[in-house]
Order: sequence, then C-alpha cells, then structure tokens
Amino acid sequence: MVVNIYDTANEMSRQLVETQEFIGLKKAFNELKEDKEAFESFKKFQTMQATAQQKQMQGQNPTDDEIKAIQTLAKEISGKKAVQNLMNNERQVDQMLQQLNKTITTPLQDLYSEIMPQGPEDKQ
Repeated sequence: MVVNIYDTANEMSRQLVETQEFIGLKKAFNELKEDKEAFESFKKFQTMQATAQQKQMQGQNPTDDEIKAIQTLAKEISGKKAVQNLMNNERQVDQMLQQLNKTITTPLQDLYSEIMPQGPEDKQ
C-alpha cells in the first residue's frame, strides 16, 4: 500500500491552527498589532533582519552600522510587553514543532541507528 504523506502533512497543517500553542501565538500577534508603536518597530526589525540574512546568503556581510542598528532595535523592542508575549508564544510553537519533527523523523533515526555513534551509556 502506497501512502500519500502529503495528505497527512496537509491535515497536520489544518490541525496546527487549532492547537493551544498556535491559538496563543495568534492572540499574542493580534495584541502586538494593537500596540501601533511596538508593531511598527517590530516590522522594521523583521525587515532589517531579513535584509541582513539575505546579504549573508549572497556571501556578503552586513556592515557594522547595519548590525548595530539591528541590535539597537532588538534591544528596544525586546523591552516591550507585547513583543515579549509574542516571543514567549513563538517559543511554545517552536517547541511543539521540534517535538513533531523528532516524532516524524524517528523512522529515519531508527534506520541508521546501527551505524550512528553511541554515547558512553550505550557501550556496555
């Protein structure tokens, strides 16, 4: 029997938005949007960070001024309650996704387990 794993992935995507973690993240994002000043600073930070990452992917380094501006803005927005709340909720979603990834990739780990280095506790 052949399984269409993409159907399962699409179902997981639909279920993701119903999780407590995602609902909390969405609520935190909406609360951030209500704080106009914090939201504008957050958008600016996201744009600056994306630009720096794109430069790095193209083999260029961001300038010292660009790095300093990103760090300054990061420090500014990290002090805002709405941003802190968003970041906490992002961590919860990320932890859930990491656990899901671990669960999904278990068959791969099992497949290669006999050739993977083992820790000291396994060498008895």
